[in-house]
Amino acid sequence: MGTSLGYQIDRHPIAQSFYIEEDTGCFITKVDLFFKSKATNDPVCLQIRPMVDGFPSTDVVLPGSTVYVNGSSVNTSDFATTATSFVFEEPLFLKGNRDYAIVVITNSKDFEIFIAQIDEFEIGTTAGRVAKNPALGTLFYSQNGGTFTASQEQDLTFEIFRAQFKNSTQGDAILFNAELPLKLLDLDPITVTKGSNSVQVFDPGHGFVVNDPVRIEGVDSASNIGGITGPNILGPRTITAIDWTGYKFNAGAAADSDGIGGGLNVKVTKNIPFSIYFKNTQELVPPRTSSSTSLKLTTGKSFAGTETPYAKSNNFIHSRSNRTIYTKTPQVVANTAIETTELGSNIKSLEAKYKFVSEGNFVSPMLDLQRSSMTLIDVLIDRQDSAASTGFNAPLSYVDETSARGGSAAAKHLTRPVTLLNPAVGLKIAFAAHRPPGSDFQVYFRTATSDLNILDQNFVLTPEITNNPVDESQLIYRDYQFMPGGPGGQLAEFTQFQLKIVMRSTNKARQPFVRDLRVIALSV
Repeated sequence: MGTSLGYQIDRHPIAQSFYIEEDTGCFITKVDLFFKSKATNDPVCLQIRPMVDGFPSTDVVLPGSTVYVNGSSVNTSDFATTATSFVFEEPLFLKGNRDYAIVVITNSKDFEIFIAQIDEFEIGTTAGRVAKNPALGTLFYSQNGGTFTASQEQDLTFEIFRAQFKNSTQGDAILFNAELPLKLLDLDPITVTKGSNSVQVFDPGHGFVVNDPVRIEGVDSASNIGGITGPNILGPRTITAIDWTGYKFNAGAAADSDGIGGGLNVKVTKNIPFSIYFKNTQELVPPRTSSSTSLKLTTGKSFAGTETPYAKSNNFIHSRSNRTIYTKTPQVVANTAIETTELGSNIKSLEAKYKFVSEGNFVSPMLDLQRSSMTLIDVLIDRQDSAASTGFNAPLSYVDETSARGGSAAAKHLTRPVTLLNPAVGLKIAFAAHRPPGSDFQVYFRTATSDLNILDQNFVLTPEITNNPVDESQLIYRDYQFMPGGPGGQLAEFTQFQLKIVMRSTNKARQPFVRDLRVIALSV
């Protein structure tokens, strides 16, 4: 382009439109501008904006297109021979068959930029004049960025650099889980029992198994929990028993009294168990390109299951992005110490591979790492065995679900107490439910007359009167019925009732679902 004039920029942006001819679009890496003068201590800003109704947008800037160059780094020349590059942090995708605008902004009047004007002499000569506008676009002036006015006889002096890719090739990007930070526990999570060196830690959903290492931090060395001081709790410990509420380990001394403590700052190493995940992936897939995702996961363990934990898949398994995925077995992201012991040095428990393919030279799929993540969801469900003393289904502290208060099962739904206007002698309970193999649910009820506090009454287990099979498909829901007191009602008269549904499973990735709960009180 012939360059003829220097234009002074002073708080009023100028813009130059340009057109992307490729149908597929393209990525641009930088824009070169040419300055005649500058302000040493002030920056100059370049942006890429869409064109709206033939004018640069006044309020929309393409994400990632804003580049600042400090005045001290701006190159100047008398004849527009030295460029100043505005390099984007990452290649910027522009859609095909679209108009865009380069917008230049600064607050200093000392910046002077080169433009070309019809019929003016080219810089450095009196022999040649700028004869015509280039086919790239139009120059625009603005008053404080509020509106733009087109200049049909002028154009900015600039160069746009386009990225070039290898076509018909595949590129893989492999990502791993980061090192897991310590987990801050609730207030006073440590419990000790008189005469025992076993320490219980309240840490629901921890994801550990027996014999796993755990590191305890944040207990004051001067603290005293039932006679056990901080140094006998802190540091690496080996887990001896677990349930969904937490785990136990052996301290360096026995307690001389029952105690609860630890304070506000107890931190522990953690795993992240999950059986549901959602890949929040922000990808750009231009025309004539494609991308796919696959994962390697590591097995976890259910609280009543027989799974082998910490077994990492050998092969990548295809996984769809931006949708909820239910695994068939529990999985885990393990902390670094367990990864090293169970998987090997420098082997991570979660691995994602993104495969990119392009058929053209100017486009490629792109994964935005700043806006991509993975949401992991765990399910707290177990199948406790009151008779078990060891094993995954042995609770740390068993409370039967018939108890008026408590009940140590992990998954349950407790209704609000219901008060009746007239006495009843029975209940008809119905709900829709999905029950996969290895899972079930139990329905408990309790009743009371108006002169009693229903919260003080024990629950009673009621048998199911339907006999539905288990179902693999999550889409299948069947109707379940329960009738405390029988069809005609044979309970003692009551005016209050409350229900509890306890859900159990040997595989926490295959849990039951309950919906549409209906209850009818049977009158006298």
